[in-house]
Amino acid sequence: MSTTQEPVVTGPLTEREILAIQHLIAEIAFAFDSGGDYAVRLGELLADDVQYENPGKTHLHSLAELVETLENSADPALSHHLSTMTVQPAGPGTATCRSKVLTFRSGGRLSVGEFTDTVRRQPDGRWQLTHRLVRPII
Repeated sequence: MSTTQEPVVTGPLTEREILAIQHLIAEIAFAFDSGGDYAVRLGELLADDVQYENPGKTHLHSLAELVETLENSADPALSHHLSTMTVQPAGPGTATCRSKVLTFRSGGRLSVGEFTDTVRRQPDGRWQLTHRLVRPII
């Protein structure tokens, strides 16, 4: 096992880092829409101490709380569609990603919102979500 760590992000993100972060956010959307097995699917993508905020609705403080909420949801999302994504460095080893989201639910209901995500680079070079703020638009 190597003790060498990937360099932390302190300046502009490389194209490769931006693509890796965008890919992470897309994989999270697919995991949320998986209809089950959330612990396994989200376990690689989200930090154990992830914060998930949807003001006025929910504020969760861990991956375990989020998984439990998803598993017990009476109205899970069927499909998330992400667009208009920006990625910016936020400090050593962290970045912020903002994206627009359309979420389809059962019965043909649609919600529109914005995600502000904070991601952190892990020692092995992978990025993980550490915080998501959901801002409903309609």
